[in-house]
Amino acid sequence: MSDASSTDSKPAVIHAPIVDWSTTPLTAEYEGSYVKILDNVFTAEECAELIALAESDAKWEQAAVHYGLGPNDKYVDTKYRNSQRILRFDRPAADKLYQRLQPYVQELASINAGDKWTSIFGTPEFVEGVWECVGVNERLSFLKYGEGHFFGAHCDSLQTLPDGRKGRVTLQIYLGDDDVEGGATRIYGTKNRVFDVEPKKGRVLIFQHRHVYHSGEKVTKGFKYTLRSDFMFRNKINGKDIYDSDDAL
Repeated sequence: MSDASSTDSKPAVIHAPIVDWSTTPLTAEYEGSYVKILDNVFTAEECAELIALAESDAKWEQAAVHYGLGPNDKYVDTKYRNSQRILRFDRPAADKLYQRLQPYVQELASINAGDKWTSIFGTPEFVEGVWECVGVNERLSFLKYGEGHFFGAHCDSLQTLPDGRKGRVTLQIYLGDDDVEGGATRIYGTKNRVFDVEPKKGRVLIFQHRHVYHSGEKVTKGFKYTLRSDFMFRNKINGKDIYDSDDAL
């Protein structure tokens, strides 16, 4: 990501509503869950620059299913996840993304036990201390879905890094194409009820890892490009970082 690109100039109007579940079919399942959709966050030029950043020193590879943070904690299963990916570790780019997004996620800046969004981190009565958002994970997963590609239903994994940072909120940036058909991020309820977020270029989808069951629906035309990362937090009790990896259930 060049200094003159993506995060240095803002598009004209950014809409950043938290999803009001009472207006969706999934009220019963997701009321109180944190899901936010931001439109017009990145311009078409910025989306192209992010794709170019991914392709600048790597090639697209078959996306794997991960079950841990280790380099070998993965396997390929194209019947469950079929797309291509470039995995890039880039702290400067992650910092720029956070600078762009931070004004629109102020409710995540500092969450005390008992606050409105405590459930992001666990069952509210078992959450302790304060959770402070400290940026975007430098692990940037660029994804490319062609015709017929998809990702089966799942919940995103909770992450705890060796330095104590914890990934608890998903960041998904839709990068194009303009003519893509299909490829919605589908959030599932019970009794076949669903809520679809279409992969509109420049849109950002943000949601808590816990209990948000979702899929990447099959692309039927064009290419769907996304950038997937996490908002990272530190959990502090009496001013001290908590490094354990166990969250409240």
